[in-house]
Amino acid sequence: MGEAFFTSTEASKITGCSRRQLQYWRRQGVVVPTVNPGGKGRNVYYSESDLLILAVMEYLLSIGLNFDTSLTALNILMTKNLFLSAKSWTKDQTRLMFFLSLDNEEVRLENFNVELAKQKLEEGYPVIPFCCDRIYDKLQSNLKYFHQGQSDISCRENN
Repeated sequence: MGEAFFTSTEASKITGCSRRQLQYWRRQGVVVPTVNPGGKGRNVYYSESDLLILAVMEYLLSIGLNFDTSLTALNILMTKNLFLSAKSWTKDQTRLMFFLSLDNEEVRLENFNVELAKQKLEEGYPVIPFCCDRIYDKLQSNLKYFHQGQSDISCRENN
C-alpha cells in the first residue's frame, strides 16, 4: 500500500480551501501537486504532505495575513523541513512565532519564547504565535472524517 493521493475536490473538502483557491495557489507555486500526464493537466492529485501545506496556508490567511506575507511565512516553514517530519514533531518544533517587520515586508520565525514575544510587542512588532501541531491534528481529524464518510468519493492510492 502506497501514499494516498486526493483530487482537487477531495483536497478542498479536507482542507476547507475552495477549489478556486487551490487553482490559484497551484498557479502561484504554493503547492505543486502531481498531475496525471494522461489527463492533460486536468487530473491533479494532492499528497497528504501537500494537504498539510494547504492547511497551513489556509490558516495563515485566516488569521489576517495577506497572500504575500503568508507565502513568505510558508516558505520559511518549508525551508526548515517541518512538513517532512510532521508525524515526529516535538513540542519545541511546533511552538513557534513569526515576527513581522513594522512594514510587514520581513517575516522571521523563532521558537516560541514569552520574553522575546513581549519584547517584540513592546517594540511595536506584530507577533504571531504558530502551533504547527494543532494544524496537523486538525488535518488528521479531517482526513479521518473524510475516510469514514467516504462513499462515492474515493482517495487514490499510489501502488
